[in-house]
Amino acid sequence: MILKKPLLAFVLLFSISLLAQQGDKNDFYIRGAANYGFILQQHNSIGDLVNGNISGLELNYVKPATGNKLWQYENNFPERGIGFNYYNLGNPKQLGNVYGLYYFYDIPLNKNPKPFRLYLRIGEGLAYVPVRFNPITNHKDELISSPIDAYITFKWYWRWDITSWLRWEAGFNFSHASNGRFEVPNLGVNMVTVNSGLVYKFHSKIKTPITHIDSSSKAKSRHELLFWAAIGANQFGEPGGKRYLAQSYSAAYYFNKRNTHKFGAGIDVYYNAANYAQLLAQGDTISNKLQNVQIGVKLAYAYNIGRLSLPVELGYYVYTKYTSDGYIFNRIGIRYYFENNIVGIISLKTNWGVANYIEFGVGYRLPLKPKT
Repeated sequence: MILKKPLLAFVLLFSISLLAQQGDKNDFYIRGAANYGFILQQHNSIGDLVNGNISGLELNYVKPATGNKLWQYENNFPERGIGFNYYNLGNPKQLGNVYGLYYFYDIPLNKNPKPFRLYLRIGEGLAYVPVRFNPITNHKDELISSPIDAYITFKWYWRWDITSWLRWEAGFNFSHASNGRFEVPNLGVNMVTVNSGLVYKFHSKIKTPITHIDSSSKAKSRHELLFWAAIGANQFGEPGGKRYLAQSYSAAYYFNKRNTHKFGAGIDVYYNAANYAQLLAQGDTISNKLQNVQIGVKLAYAYNIGRLSLPVELGYYVYTKYTSDGYIFNRIGIRYYFENNIVGIISLKTNWGVANYIEFGVGYRLPLKPKT
């Protein structure tokens, strides 16, 4: 009998962990966690700024999936919420701290619930950086030059439901803060850490019955075209210099492999006035502004969480006079598909990982034929 009690306790905990994946609309969780790691250096010029390891704290307000929407079933009942991250960058005089406020989704990476389960967090928001570049008092800091910046975070972690109300988590975290070259210098801050914490679950006593599953976010066809336009701004030259308007125009074909995954290819047309100014400053021969147009072809992938889509694109310029940033370009961002097929877009356009500008746009999705 001595051996049976521990065995019975393990079976009960295992059962609880399997059942605790779907919550009620009135349930909420509070997560507290710690981070410890390092700044990922993307340039030799910042080597003197990195004095040691970094540390941080994380606080989250979490809502579990209730099962009333189709996309929750398609994504293995993800959790979502609002997060706050604090990072001490290990150099209070030149780098200071980073404070991130963001919205996130925690997505299970395996379909079947298990006692130990792997998750991916995707989060986007804003960062506040009080200590930053200053031409007089902090001229060596090439990471951040603006107080408010874009903030992106990814986390891969394992979780274990110890009881129905307490959970332990541990994994790896990557966070990035930058202004997308709206203001220079702007190498951005890359933070890589190990992460561990506890989650306390607040369960409502009265459960809300599910009478309808909303499937309105489901793609209307396997094949679709997406057309969109966006604008952004970036700075060229010395800090405090002039900002230039950047324009993007795109047409792409997408194949909806599943409602959660789409693959595509397309054509982009760019006009960045900062490139034109740099070409003139370099003494390059250019007869008119139209020669500053850049045309590229791209491959694309997007992960969909209901109406929210997270695209990743890789492209190559087939025509460009401006070659200082190379011929490879990338894009990551967020898109929201409304019921009338209008699409809202926020993206970070980069050249082989170097920020070019943050763009804001609108587009239209054209379904080609109904799904079979």
